[in-house]
Amino acid sequence: MEQNSCQEKSRLRQLYSSRRKALDLSERKESDRSICGAVRELPVYKAAECVAFFIPWGAEPDLRELFFEKRTFLPRFSTELEGYELVEITDLEKDLLPGKYGIPEPSPELPAAAPELTRQDMLFMVPAVACSPAGVRLGRGGGYYDRLLAGVTKKPVAVIYSCQLAPSLPCACHDLPMGIIVTENKVLYC
Repeated sequence: MEQNSCQEKSRLRQLYSSRRKALDLSERKESDRSICGAVRELPVYKAAECVAFFIPWGAEPDLRELFFEKRTFLPRFSTELEGYELVEITDLEKDLLPGKYGIPEPSPELPAAAPELTRQDMLFMVPAVACSPAGVRLGRGGGYYDRLLAGVTKKPVAVIYSCQLAPSLPCACHDLPMGIIVTENKVLYC
């Protein structure tokens, strides 16, 4: 049964990744502006002091126009944790280096955020391969975000393009639900 679920998730990752990659650059840039505008209007974003963002990888939505409107944190891979930790950044040019998977991440010289800050005060903007209206998120398959989000008190915000909305997705017990899904043309409260 579990193998069937893994195969189905793999199939869905390919399907929704190809849909996202099929968007042309100008369409993605226009959608990114709409997504950033929708995020700015979210009450949870307006109230947040600390926001965990991500650097877009591949054809993921680009939220960099929102960076530094709030205290801005990005994930950095920690070999000690065998997962990601959050680090506050103040300058994209000076604070980032190529990291795991070639994705820019905060320099090792910058201190990691305290776990209490991450769990209690952080609003997470989360990338996804696909999401369902129920808040089920399909990631890349490494479980990194599920571990990073473990114990957070604020419901995460998934940021995707509308072509990545799935009617339903398989859900495992370790999959953390999203609180809000933002696309270029709608906001879904899960």
